[in-house]
Formats: sequence, C-alpha cells, structure tokens
Amino acid sequence: MIRGKDGSRAASSARGAQDARTGGPGERQSTPPAGTWLFKGGDGRLTAYACTPGGLLRWTEAAAPLTGWTGPDAFEVPGWLGAASMARTREGYVHFAGLRAAEDGSGLPEVIVSTQFQPGRPMIDWYGLGAPALRGGPEGDRLTGPPRITVNQRSGSTHVLVSLRHSGILRRSRNAEGAWGAWKQVTAQPYPGEVVPLMPTGGVLEVLAVGPSGPDRWSGVGQGRFGLADRIPTPVVPGTPVAYETGPRRATYFWRYPGDGSLVAWRAARQGVQGGLVGLGGAGGRGAPGVARAVLGGYDCTVLAQTGADGDIEVTAYVTENEGYGIWWASIGGRGAYAPQVDVDAAGRVVVAAFDESGTPLCARQDTSVQGLAFGPWEFLV
Repeated sequence: MIRGKDGSRAASSARGAQDARTGGPGERQSTPPAGTWLFKGGDGRLTAYACTPGGLLRWTEAAAPLTGWTGPDAFEVPGWLGAASMARTREGYVHFAGLRAAEDGSGLPEVIVSTQFQPGRPMIDWYGLGAPALRGGPEGDRLTGPPRITVNQRSGSTHVLVSLRHSGILRRSRNAEGAWGAWKQVTAQPYPGEVVPLMPTGGVLEVLAVGPSGPDRWSGVGQGRFGLADRIPTPVVPGTPVAYETGPRRATYFWRYPGDGSLVAWRAARQGVQGGLVGLGGAGGRGAPGVARAVLGGYDCTVLAQTGADGDIEVTAYVTENEGYGIWWASIGGRGAYAPQVDVDAAGRVVVAAFDESGTPLCARQDTSVQGLAFGPWEFLV
C-alpha cells in the first residue's frame, strides 16, 4: 500500500521546506540533465547531478556515520554548452556525455565524455569525441538534441548516441579496454524527437527514437548493425520517454500520452512476459517520470514518480512487469518540484528526488517505520 501525504509523516512542499531552511527563495540556478541524474555508487551512497551554464554540480551523501549531503561540488568545463546525460555501471561508476564548443571554429558542438569512479571523488578529464558526422554525409549536419549515453553492464563498454537532422542516429562506442571506435550509423532515418538508449543486462543495445508518427524501437542485430524491431503507432509528449531494465534482457519504456497527459508503459511481447502498451494513469501530470526497482514487502516492485496534475510529486508502485493489475498514485508533497528521480539508498529505503522551482534539488526518503510505502519530510541537498 502507498501512503500519501495525508498518511505519511511530515511530507512538506518544496517551497515551504526551502523557506524554513534558508528564510527565502534559493539563489542557486541549475537544471536537470537529460535522463537519469540520481545514482547509487559502489559504496551505497547516492549522488545527484545538475547542469549549469558552465558545467555540472554534484551533491553526494555523506559517508557514515555522518548524515545529510555534501556539496554542491562545481565542475566547470571550458566551452560547455549546457547539455549532458549520464549512465551508471553495475560497479557504481557514472559515465557522462556532454557538449562543448568545438575548438576548430566550425561552430559545431563537440561531444565530450568523462567518468566518476567513486562517490565524492573527482571526475576524470573530459575527452573529446569530435563533432558527430557521418562519413560522406552532409556538411554541417546539426544535432536534434543532447547526446545520450548507456553502458553494457557485463563488459563495461560505453555507447554514446546522437541524433542528426539529416544523417539519422549515430553512435560511437568504447570497448572494455578503453578504445573508442568511429561514429557509425544506427539508422539513416532522421528523428526530430527524443533518442533514448538502453542495453539491458545480457541483451543488445536498444534505441527508442521518437518520430512524427510515434516511437520506433531499434535493436542491435549483430556486427554493429541495427534493425527496426518495433514501430509503435501512438503519439508521445516530447521530453517524456524513459527506458528502464525490468527483467533479463528486457527493457520497459515509459512516456506520456498527449491526450490527457497520462503515463503509459510499453514492452516488447515475449514468451511468458506481458507486452504491448499499458496505461498507468497519472492524467494531467507533467514531464518524464522517475523510475527504479525496489523490494517492497518481499516483492520486486517498480516505483514511479511524477509531477502530478496538482503540482505535487506523486508516486506509485507495482510488482515489476505487472502493470495490467492496476496502478494507484499518491501525493507525497513537494509542490512545485519537477523532474523526479527514484533510487534506493544503502539502507534499502526508496528515495525520491526532484528539483524545486529555483533549480535546487531536494529529496524525500521512505519511512520504513510505517506500513506501506510512506515518505518522510522533504529535505534539500544543501
């Protein structure tokens, strides 16, 4: 059972919590990266990231026996263009992909990558992958969005993907030994919408790409080639698609339906696995959902968080890959917060994080002293 703000302990609004701590609106301005921005490190500590006009900010859970968070630590990047995405390995490493102004004066942005190996430790130097271009393709082909990054959880290889206006989707991969290959084409079909990659454990690299008629799922077919695995004829609210591993070699995709703003889940049908498009409720909500898996009541559950129609953060939880049995949303406060994320801390508690209206991150933790999925008060990561 999910306990809402009336049944949980001291759930408070984002603005109210900030006023109580600082006496007024926050001064820090930052924005969430593309995709996931809350990660658990190899030592169990959580780390949150934000983008600024000059680079990245990082907040890290304090090491035991201390509580709270440290930071923000600022990572300035010369020529930074403000966009970044991140992905975590099974060891807790966090890989980054961003954009900076090219040094050759071409005016085309250069993709750059970096890695953080331990919570609270410095990132390695940014490495330039150049301006994405297809050999023999049109000159000056432009990106349609920020680069996205994903990792092979078994080998540790890294994949960076970009979408170009004319040359389609390109990827550049680094093998387990650290050597980068060239930019290669996933598909020649241009996609003006989001490109969301994921490589489920033991599976192949998948890419959900949103086109004018809906999302397409491209899947690796061997020898670096990709094939169109599924064409899903449904509209998508821009900026809302999310991918998450929900089973061996399986990904579930989430996005928002423009008719009423509700969330939907889609998964490729396989033997013994419920597939297809399933409605998740949450009508009137905004933005992409946060998603994670957690053990609740002894069951492997998927936990979703969204900014609801009333402006609060809402959560729901259900047995993983059993969306069809019904979804119930409950508010946990945090009015005005957006871009929610979900993860599990070292103590096994579900943590929901979000940004408030001024761009300051805050979080609420599961209150395990209460039956069901209830949350304590919102706290800022400062």
